[in-house]
Amino acid sequence: MHYTLLFFTVLFYTACGDTVPKASENIQTEHYRSLTDEHNETLIQDIRQQLLFVNSQQGCKALHGDTQTLPETAMQFCTSLHFYGRDDWRVPTLHEIQTFSKGMDAEGVVPYFTFPKCKRVIGEKEDGSIGTINTHNALPKFEEVPLELPAGLRCVTEAP
Repeated sequence: MHYTLLFFTVLFYTACGDTVPKASENIQTEHYRSLTDEHNETLIQDIRQQLLFVNSQQGCKALHGDTQTLPETAMQFCTSLHFYGRDDWRVPTLHEIQTFSKGMDAEGVVPYFTFPKCKRVIGEKEDGSIGTINTHNALPKFEEVPLELPAGLRCVTEAP
């Protein structure tokens, strides 16, 4: 209950345009930590994977259009992203985004920025192509599903 209240408090202030205090910690669980900097840019640290995932509208993108240009569009968006004082962002692997999403769900934490119309989240497959996993409640939840658009992109980088 404590995390839920804190989550909605942060969401309220973010949605209303007020700034969250410099480098504030919004959520802390055993495996995840949400941080917001002085520019109201929020990310989630996945402690187990030692990764930082973007968790703000400035650094997440709902991709539409055609699947032919999706890999290039996704990679270009992440590699050109300057967010949270970093410029080393990339497209997560399918395994990374799947592990992140499953873990967040298991710990009862949902990132406040979601893609309402995007039931699929983009990740890079082992062969370098782009795939998607289902992160919504419909089955098969957290499993790879056929690539369709729109799909959500949440850039990632290694934690310091």
